[in-house]
Amino acid sequence: MKTGRLKYDFAYGCFSFCGTTTLLITIIGKAAKDDNTSALLGFFVALPLAFASFAALVAALVLSMMLWRHWPLLILSALTVLSVAVIAMVHGSEALYNSVAIVYGVGVVATTGLWFLILRKRHFPESVEE
Repeated sequence: MKTGRLKYDFAYGCFSFCGTTTLLITIIGKAAKDDNTSALLGFFVALPLAFASFAALVAALVLSMMLWRHWPLLILSALTVLSVAVIAMVHGSEALYNSVAIVYGVGVVATTGLWFLILRKRHFPESVEE
C-alpha cells in the first residue's frame, strides 16, 4: 500500500483546507454588506469552518513535525505559526489582519498545489509505488 505517500497527502490536504478556509472566511467577511447577512454567514458557514480548520491545523502541524525532513511542510508550518501569531496580536488594523489572511491563504494553496501537481510525483514515482 502507499502509506508513506498518504501521510504526506494528508498533511498537505490539512494545510490546504486551512488555507482555503482562511481565504473563504476573509472573502465572506468582506462580501457581507449588512449585519444580518454577516451574522448568518458567520454563524452557519464561518464558525463551523473555523472549528474544522482548527482541527485540521493541529493535525497538519503534528504531521509536519513527524515528516520534518520535507522542506515544503516546514515552510507551511512556519507560515502558519507566523500567521497565527500576527492574527493573535491585540494591536493591529483590520487591513493588516485581512492582508495577512490573504497572503497566508494564497501561500498555502500555492504550496499545496505545488505538492499535488509536481513534487508528489518526484518523491513517489509510479514505479516505486507498485
